[in-house]
Amino acid sequence: MKRKLLIFPLTISTFLFSCSSSRFVEPLTKKQNAVSADFGGPLVNVPGVATMPLPFSSLTYGRGLTHSATIYGSWHTTAAVFGVAQFDLGLVKEVWYNRDRHMGISITPSVNFARDVFEQNTKLWPILEANYYWKYNQQGVVQADLLSNRKIKYNFVYAGVGSWFELSRTRAHDQPQNNWAFPMVQVGHTFRRNKWSFSTELKMMVPYMSNQDIVLDYKSITGERGATGIYIGVIKRF
Repeated sequence: MKRKLLIFPLTISTFLFSCSSSRFVEPLTKKQNAVSADFGGPLVNVPGVATMPLPFSSLTYGRGLTHSATIYGSWHTTAAVFGVAQFDLGLVKEVWYNRDRHMGISITPSVNFARDVFEQNTKLWPILEANYYWKYNQQGVVQADLLSNRKIKYNFVYAGVGSWFELSRTRAHDQPQNNWAFPMVQVGHTFRRNKWSFSTELKMMVPYMSNQDIVLDYKSITGERGATGIYIGVIKRF
């Protein structure tokens, strides 16, 4: 694996290196803090071993500004091992919530910044994501409890869409940049307990773009286009 591919998403290959799971699909409550760790990546075929997700990782800190808005920052720890300082900053905003049916929609605008400390190259990509989530098995918890410090246990499923956006007009070797958006679709599930949450996510990335003749042998549910990623995450609130 080439180190520089971790930073410059000029093709489908390098975009997939940078992709991660959704951050705080459901906003934190006001003044609540949280830290999280995420692991996983796109599925690749490792010759002689198996088809497995790339072992990428990141650490995130978030804080609730209000009961419907959370800010966060993430550090990509695997990229750091390869000499790339990469992080993202974002806002999770709940734009709709149905109290009777326990479902909501959140949007997440963010930016991802990366700098290769060896080659002194820097990139910045805007990202926009939206998720629908539905809570179930709340064990009798009423809506008022969700805005308090009482013990809260429930689960939720979510589905969403999003995209990374390329700002540069050129890619490697001064070739024209023909792709300005890198879309993704995800579905996930979260076990939410009073202080801890445990999540799994399946993500489909750039489903229209060929995954042939690039650095790694990516695997996708759509065959020779895009890639499928698997992620797990854990959140600790305080």
